[in-house]
Formats: sequence, C-alpha cells, structure tokens
Amino acid sequence: MTTINNDANNILRDLGLNQEENLESGRKEQLGQSDFLSLLTTQLANQDPFDPMDNKEFISQMAEFSSLSGMEELNQNFNTLASSLTSNQALQASALVGRSVMVPTSVGHLGEEGGIEGRVSLDQSTQNMWGEVKDASGQVVRRFEIGNYSQGDLEFEWDGMSDTGERMPEGVYSVNIYGQVGGTTEQLGTVIKAQVNSVNLGGSDGQVVLNLTGLGQVNLADIEEIGI
Repeated sequence: MTTINNDANNILRDLGLNQEENLESGRKEQLGQSDFLSLLTTQLANQDPFDPMDNKEFISQMAEFSSLSGMEELNQNFNTLASSLTSNQALQASALVGRSVMVPTSVGHLGEEGGIEGRVSLDQSTQNMWGEVKDASGQVVRRFEIGNYSQGDLEFEWDGMSDTGERMPEGVYSVNIYGQVGGTTEQLGTVIKAQVNSVNLGGSDGQVVLNLTGLGQVNLADIEEIGI
C-alpha cells in the first residue's frame, strides 16, 4: 500500500498538484481533461486487488470525466461560433463606410458645407419646442424655434449659421432640443446623423466599432438607423 501511495503522490506531483510546489513554482492548480484521465488510469492501475474500486464510484468518476469533456467541447464550439459571428458582423459593417448613421447623442460634426441633422421621438404632445446649439467651449451660438408637435418622430436641422448670420467654423457642436411636456420644460432625447469613416474589430466585449467623422467611436449595436 505504501508503494501505491507513493506512486499516486508521484503522479500528483508530475501533474503539478502538490501544494508546496504550486506555491513555489506557480504550476497549474486545476485539472484539465488529460489530467483527469491520467489520474483515473493511474488509480485503476494501482488499486488494491483485494479491495478494488467500487463500481458505483467508478461510474461516478467516468460521468464526471464525460461531463468535463462535454463542457470543454461546448466552450470551444461557442468560441468558434462567437468568432464567426463577429467576423460576419464586421464584414457587414464594412459596407457602412462612407454612409450616414443615426446615433443616440446630442453631439454632431459640422463640416465645411451643410449643417447638422437629427431627430427627436415624442412620446406625447409637446409644446413650445426650441433648439440650442453650443460650440466646443459651451458657448451658445444659435437658438431656433420649432413649435408645437404631437406624438411621433420629428426631424430637425441646424444650418450651421450663428444667430448673427455668420457661418460657423467646422467642428463639433451640441444641438439640444427642449420642450414643454405636461407643463414642465424638459430636454428631449435626440439622435444625430453622422458619417462612418471606418470599422474596427475588438471593441469592448469584442463588439464591432464604427469610427464616425468628428465624433470618435461608437458600437455598431448602438446605431439606431442607417442612411444613404
């Protein structure tokens, strides 16, 4: 029996399961599939012939081994599927380069020509709506009236001109929309049109990321609408 115990200890030591060696050398502390099979084979080869392993115990260990093998194979299949889905999503997203998308934000990029377009979704009738445009320093450069609207989507556009009628320089501006809802003035949620420059893989949580002109990065999943 002493020989059997020593053999088992040697096997454990070879597998890196000795606690003292683990602390000193940083060897692995968890059993893998091959480790489990090696231990089970060694246990069967070195069992006491006068007191062999009980059949129920043997079946239980084989069931654990089968479960472990199945879980590892399932994890591998999920990783393969996730990688395939991400690649496919990135391929589809690459078709967005050069097109416009609607992003849930109040910040937009003003180019050399044109203005900044957006949309608000009204859950109920809203009165006395108006917009306020601020530059990167927070200075208000334009204020415009919108009026009263009932429930639904309302599109708006700032033409890029200041209150004094001057064309504002290219850059990033915030366009905030306000209105009275139930007698209380509130800032309304907006989505702004932006241009897609490029597509990246490996964003947060492996998501596909779009690089937008003047606005930086946004996850593909956050896009609300794809334009022309």
